[in-house]
Amino acid sequence: MSKTRDDLTITEALRDPLIAMVLRADGVKLDDFKRLLETAAKKREQRTSPVGKFLNVISNNPAAMCSFC
Repeated sequence: MSKTRDDLTITEALRDPLIAMVLRADGVKLDDFKRLLETAAKKREQRTSPVGKFLNVISNNPAAMCSFC
């Protein structure tokens, strides 16, 4: 089975032996690392994409639309 993405999921990161070794070496608990990843993921989900921001500006301000649109 081949992967089509480069990033690990949170579950994969928590099970990765190399990450586990680094966490142990740094004295970081797995639960703390899990909370950090989940918090970062939630913040990322809440961000509006640049395209979304652009579309929002255009829909709220017709003057911002291109003259040829």
